[in-house]
Amino acid sequence: MATTSAPLFTLLSDQEQGYHRGEVDQFMARARQAYDSGRGMPLAEIREASFSMGPGGYNPAEVDAALDRLEDAFAGAERDRYIAQYGEDAWYEQLHQRSQPLRRRMERPDGQRFREPAAAGVLGYRKDEVDHLCRQLEQYLDGENPMSVDEIRTITFASATGSNGYDEAQVDAFLDKMTEIMASVG
Repeated sequence: MATTSAPLFTLLSDQEQGYHRGEVDQFMARARQAYDSGRGMPLAEIREASFSMGPGGYNPAEVDAALDRLEDAFAGAERDRYIAQYGEDAWYEQLHQRSQPLRRRMERPDGQRFREPAAAGVLGYRKDEVDHLCRQLEQYLDGENPMSVDEIRTITFASATGSNGYDEAQVDAFLDKMTEIMASVG
């Protein structure tokens, strides 16, 4: 006789759109196995996880929050393994090396940190808002501005076109790399 397991997250009604339960359960099972085995899971795989939407299903906000916690757990485990093998000084040196390409981009002048959208009518992120965040992140890397990784995960920028905007994909890729560094710091 088959038994159904308790849902991992709140199930929505059939009138609401939620994440496909089977896809989420399968991903979370793989993540649990990777964590329990100690082999880890690429942080990008967690950050890029996506699930079909449909009637009912899991509450997306709960699943997204769990993915953020999962990324933090894997980043922390990766950090702890590295420190155990090479020492804390080596860990900080590795973080420093990983942050240098990001720092060089942040040190560019306002309005020139990222490319502009590909065409005049294409939406991008407002340059002044992205530039402001970059200045805050520079201070974070210098130890002068305490920030949480969740601030980066949840940041939103107003839209802009043409020379008033930065290319969204390039900014998002930058923020993904910054998120990995911040998650590994804890």
